[in-house]
Amino acid sequence: RFRYADGLPLERLFVAKPHKDSCRAVRFVDSGTAILTGSADMSIVASDVETGKVIARLDNAHDDAINRLVCLTETTVASGDDDGYIKVWDTRQRSCCNTFHRHEDYISDMTYVAGSNQILATSGDGTLSVNNLRGNRVKSQSEFSEDELLSVVVM
Repeated sequence: RFRYADGLPLERLFVAKPHKDSCRAVRFVDSGTAILTGSADMSIVASDVETGKVIARLDNAHDDAINRLVCLTETTVASGDDDGYIKVWDTRQRSCCNTFHRHEDYISDMTYVAGSNQILATSGDGTLSVNNLRGNRVKSQSEFSEDELLSVVVM
């Protein structure tokens, strides 16, 4: 964490290293009071933004490196890994409540569509999936593209 002030040099307030391996995904949660990180060490960590102290840790959250995180609601987040798995986590229980596996390669991006309670996900395998949280199933998946799909946004 750094402090920026006009006309003053950059000031480092603290350094945090919550993971053994590289951090690949970062999201603010709890109205910006905590930061959620996903790592190549397969863990998800929540840290206090003021102190950098670890609030919660899910070791071995996935069987492969985590590279994407998306906040779904105040109490749920989704994570995607290098093996094409998407997991949905209940932050109150610190447990996995949904798992989707339709992709053959890494999850490159995800977005949550609140109105339909679905997660859209793109993958290095060149497909887009629509994952229904209510039915806990993959609703549909696109045809394979010749190129990797790297991001998704609802327009």
